[in-house]
Amino acid sequence: MKKIKFLGSVALFALLSTSAFALKIGDITEDWVKNFNSQADEISNGFDDFSKQLAAAVPQAATQQNVWSDAYIGQLISLPPHLGGGVNIGFTHIDTSGLKQAIEALQLDDIDIKSSYYFPVFTADLRIGGILLPFDFDIAVMKTGKMSTSQFGADLDVDLLTVGMDVRYALFKGGLIMPKISVGAGYFYNQGTFGVSSDYAKANVDYKVHTMYLQAQVSKKFLFVTPFVGLRGLVSKADNTWDWAYSGSYAEQIETVAGTVGAKVKDNGSYKTDSFDFNAIQPQIFAGVGVNFFVLDFTLSITADLRHITDDGLWSGAASLRLSL
Repeated sequence: MKKIKFLGSVALFALLSTSAFALKIGDITEDWVKNFNSQADEISNGFDDFSKQLAAAVPQAATQQNVWSDAYIGQLISLPPHLGGGVNIGFTHIDTSGLKQAIEALQLDDIDIKSSYYFPVFTADLRIGGILLPFDFDIAVMKTGKMSTSQFGADLDVDLLTVGMDVRYALFKGGLIMPKISVGAGYFYNQGTFGVSSDYAKANVDYKVHTMYLQAQVSKKFLFVTPFVGLRGLVSKADNTWDWAYSGSYAEQIETVAGTVGAKVKDNGSYKTDSFDFNAIQPQIFAGVGVNFFVLDFTLSITADLRHITDDGLWSGAASLRLSL
């Protein structure tokens, strides 16, 4: 964290740890305001960067949620009928260096933010075989409701929603030698809120991301094990917003004493794409293996963004446990 070398900001740090400090007119100089606002810009730039990282990571995280090892599960009207459902959990690598910068600049030091994390998504899904034509259909959903906790000297709030669906058409239904091969299309909507607040600062990040994709998948069952591989291309649009503010007696003193000379005690911003950008397709390769024990199916998969396959970029992993016929 940057060391503040001027009297006014030393006073601000003191105020964060004790309410006894009172900011005085004599503390407010041109340099004080300049450096104070430089710190505020660090907060805003950090949240702005994190909003952009969410716009790239959330679509990839979403597409981990309805991955089945079989490229095609079969017809619904058959003996037995082909359908199944269960739960999925996935993680996608995301650069959180911007969030780390913002949290540190807000002096929320007790919250230990790393420079990267794995963004989680979890859902329940149901896949149903087609009628007449060789297709299958899947729907996935998750809603956490608002979850709140007090940790690290701050109040944390999280609220997440995921809704998605896809349809796959079997080009080859598979056989003794031939694998199953399908092509498909899908859509996901992800919405989330992350909030943090303390006695002297608060911040919120909200995201709304729409994702559409096309994919192709190949699978082949060997006894009770089904390896698979596929390609996927997705496009997305995002409406991500953020805001932060100093609060409590800290904000009151700054607004009263320093507000008239332009000290910034709050800010907000957004990262938005007004439409799906088909010139910015995210190409993915995914692969994994499914293990089937009678009606119980367990699937592990990994996904990589082909634009970043050789660096520490968008990598994902997922696991699913389902009952299927």
